[in-house]
Amino acid sequence: MENLELLIADSDPDRRNNFSSRLRVQGYQIEQSLEGFQTIHLIEENKYAALILMGNFPDMRGLEILSLARAAKSKEELPIIFISNGKDQEEVLTAFEYGANDIIVYSDKCFASLMEKLKKYVKRKKEK
Repeated sequence: MENLELLIADSDPDRRNNFSSRLRVQGYQIEQSLEGFQTIHLIEENKYAALILMGNFPDMRGLEILSLARAAKSKEELPIIFISNGKDQEEVLTAFEYGANDIIVYSDKCFASLMEKLKKYVKRKKEK
């Protein structure tokens, strides 16, 4: 059976819970993280179909989490979808350099893009 467990890392509880609820309806199992160090620990200890990483955290910047996560798991082992506020174009370019598989600019309507990208990565993992 395929692993449909996702890790959502976001320090904003409303947004994190909103995305989690919507993804559960789509059949995914969700684990949530609200801190950078917690996110890295969970990645090192568990297998996830993907990581959805949103923004910065009180204890660590999102790009730092991305870099540490990529040091622990390859792009094939753990697809990372980085959700950016879109205000800093350099952040978007750096996220790709640090190993993000995909980037989405956050908006109230970005969930459809997230679902499309998740389906692509989960399907790719199933084929292996």
